Amino acid sequence: MKDNYTYPAIFDYSEKGVINISFPDFPEAYSCAENDQEAIEYAQDILALTIRDYEETGRAIPQSSCDYQVNKKQKLIYINVWMPYHRSKIKEEYVKKTLTIPQWLNLLALQNNINFSSVLVQGLKKELHLDD
Repeated sequence: MKDNYTYPAIFDYSEKGVINISFPDFPEAYSCAENDQEAIEYAQDILALTIRDYEETGRAIPQSSCDYQVNKKQKLIYINVWMPYHRSKIKEEYVKKTLTIPQWLNLLALQNNINFSSVLVQGLKKELHLDD
């Protein structure tokens, strides 16, 4: 897993007051902004989220290409993301669940320092056929 990625983004200024952002190497990654500073920030966020999605689903991350033509109302901007920073921003949310187990199993688990949350997560992943 790489930490640093740079990809070309096309900033399209065709619509008045809106900058449409797209990534030729990631057709599913697009956003829009109202100014250049916002556009760069949004481009980094959507690129990082897209790369993270590719990592989590095991898809091959495409090579960055560089031969794109843009028209007069567009700019070609190279967007860099350092994934350790963006991975730390993408937090997994947790929900609290209440469950009931037999008392004897609870006592045995406590005596063996079992982490109930961890065991439940592992069991649910196994039951749902999800890989870690």
